[in-house]
Amino acid sequence: MEFPEMVEEEEEEEEEEDWITAARLEVLEYLLRRYGNLRAKDLAEILGCRPATIQPLLKRLEGCGRARRLKMGKNSVWALNERFPDTIYY
Repeated sequence: MEFPEMVEEEEEEEEEEDWITAARLEVLEYLLRRYGNLRAKDLAEILGCRPATIQPLLKRLEGCGRARRLKMGKNSVWALNERFPDTIYY
């Protein structure tokens, strides 16, 4: 009888983790939109965590086409990948 309770707890943890991940991704997108190109180190400092925590989230944003990594000398910066409409209306 304990097994179904454990399954429910695991599902709740997954849902909470999904919500937290989604919120973190939205915050990263906001920061990139608001402040422009930033290093992972800068983003981590703003959010009060380590760059290793931010890197997988940035790669996830890159994988779905929301952000891109730009090489600037020895460093890399992250930029929001905003798409502008092809047609300009006057």
